[in-house]
Amino acid sequence: MKNLRKLIWISLILITAGSCDEQDFLKEEAFDFYSPGNSYTSPVQIEAAITKLHENVRVMLFENTDNSFIFQYTADYAYDAIAPTHALNSWADKVTPEAGEVDWMWDRFYKIIFNTNVIIGRIDAVAYSSEQERAAHIAEAKFFRAWAYRGLGIIFGGVPIVLEETTSPKRDFVRAPRQDVWNLIIQDLTEAIPNLPGTDEVADGRVTKGAGNHLLAEMYIIVQDYVKAIAAATEVIDNSGFTLMQNRFGSRSTEPGDVYWDLFRRGNQNRGSGNTESIWVSQYEYLTPGGGNGDNLPRFLMPLYWQLEDNNGESLFTGPNENFGGRGIGWWAPTEYWLVDVWAGGNANDMRNSEYNIIRDIVANNPASTFFGQPIVASGAIQNFKDNRDPFDRWWNVIVAKGAPLGNFPEEVVADPVTGLNTNDANHSYRDRYLMRLAETYLLRAEAHLLNGDTGSAANDINAVRTRANAPLVDAADVDMNYILDERARELFGEELRLLTLMRMGNIVERVRMYDPMHNGTFASNNINDHQNLWPIPNSEIERNTEAVLEQNIGY
Repeated sequence: MKNLRKLIWISLILITAGSCDEQDFLKEEAFDFYSPGNSYTSPVQIEAAITKLHENVRVMLFENTDNSFIFQYTADYAYDAIAPTHALNSWADKVTPEAGEVDWMWDRFYKIIFNTNVIIGRIDAVAYSSEQERAAHIAEAKFFRAWAYRGLGIIFGGVPIVLEETTSPKRDFVRAPRQDVWNLIIQDLTEAIPNLPGTDEVADGRVTKGAGNHLLAEMYIIVQDYVKAIAAATEVIDNSGFTLMQNRFGSRSTEPGDVYWDLFRRGNQNRGSGNTESIWVSQYEYLTPGGGNGDNLPRFLMPLYWQLEDNNGESLFTGPNENFGGRGIGWWAPTEYWLVDVWAGGNANDMRNSEYNIIRDIVANNPASTFFGQPIVASGAIQNFKDNRDPFDRWWNVIVAKGAPLGNFPEEVVADPVTGLNTNDANHSYRDRYLMRLAETYLLRAEAHLLNGDTGSAANDINAVRTRANAPLVDAADVDMNYILDERARELFGEELRLLTLMRMGNIVERVRMYDPMHNGTFASNNINDHQNLWPIPNSEIERNTEAVLEQNIGY
């Protein structure tokens, strides 16, 4: 009994002593998983964080279903083919401070900025054995911050500049002048480029000096420093190891096609395939954990051809087929501006308009149809269908070959290898996607030359691109901004973020009114307001910013 009392007293003393320091006792310390406190403490973790930035861009531009295509279908060369009031078809009614798409755009760009600020803010505490590696990590992070602010500045104008990690709720953001945003981007890029690797010094997909200078050239155009824009673009074109592809190459070069067709086949986007014009490529690895979910371009851009019926109500096709782009749903489609206007005159035989790259007719493959074996357009098989049931050309428009792995879908989504019949899962591109390509650098330099008053040099740069396409050369006297936009449409359809191109040029309103069939009277006469060269600041951001005024753009 005496021993028991003694043990109880000892236990009470120990408990009392421990209670004096209970905060330390209760403090959690993570040893076997990552937490905010033990993350970003090694070069490997910083590398993983930079990989996340690449993923942020990939998901934003390619994997976020309909929102990823805001950059294409809201401009002049494409439109939403679902209905006149679907999504953002009607700018005046749908591009509002309450629109989910507007909030999404703001949120995605700022998510990238937040992640870059975490890297830049914590990297000084990381022990590196190589200062060159540290500098390269900082440089790549700054490139992403510049890329995100470029999107925000073009779309929204002046926006809050955030350069540090946000670690607690903040409700006092204010908008910086737009010029300050441009200055920040140029500063980030000029600081980053010297420490970014050369073209052949890193793995495919990583940001290089070429990507930095490509983006810098565009920024100098925005701030009207055309001499510096020309110099930055020239650094990419002449000194970074890139050249336009002139001859057939890659995984399917022995098949009928041309070099432009080759650029967009699966496996052909990176330098490892022999492609010397890819500057920055978003990476995708099929059936690989972390390799991405695959972008939805074929699903959204390919027409709903596989549901077409002939005049007798019989299906023209046995189902979605890999030779026709897989299981498209025709969510958005090219405009007449891209289908007809840009190929007028001497451009009809342009390689980019060839039967391999724009497929304007396909052959019905359902034996039960009286049109079996016949081209559906030339035979008139769908004429009445188009008049009565396809008012917005969703079921049939064209097949844009660069948008899908034609005849090269993974075997897992091919139901019948002989006929090419797909399963319903054949709706991704299953390939890497261009973010920057040398052809665009030439067109950026042409733009800078034009704005600098040198139409001869502008024509030379445009003709470098047109020569590869076997297109007639343009005379200096015919080069203006509309011609450059036409050439960008011919070369970069579906690649460039066309919305950003037109907004930075200040002509999105006039070109939507002129070319978008949901606004120009072809399918509808929706309105786009004069002030909509800028989008509104999301109301959700204004409302939660209770300790300062986050001003709204004029007109909203």
